[in-house]
Amino acid sequence: MLHWPKANATIRPVRQEIDSIMADRRSVLVYPNPVISSLQVKSRKPIQQLVLYAIDGKPVKRMAATGISNRLNVQDIQRGAYMLKTIFEDGTKTSKMIIKQ
Repeated sequence: MLHWPKANATIRPVRQEIDSIMADRRSVLVYPNPVISSLQVKSRKPIQQLVLYAIDGKPVKRMAATGISNRLNVQDIQRGAYMLKTIFEDGTKTSKMIIKQ
């Protein structure tokens, strides 16, 4: 904390906003990206389901997931860009773009 006696002002450190805290709790680590055969999906909270969508919005692959670390096999899908939706046990969701080589 900084204090300037002449100006009689105090500057307090900026607190982390609720949105940034919630975004951090929903964060998902997906690697490797681009992917060749399988994606490793890790999160800080338990994952319920992984859904891979083609760019046109059609689901290509769906997997029931458990825990905070899962592997999604993508050997059988074509090369291109996809969206991976992660659905958590508490009902929240997040999406990441995935490139299949």
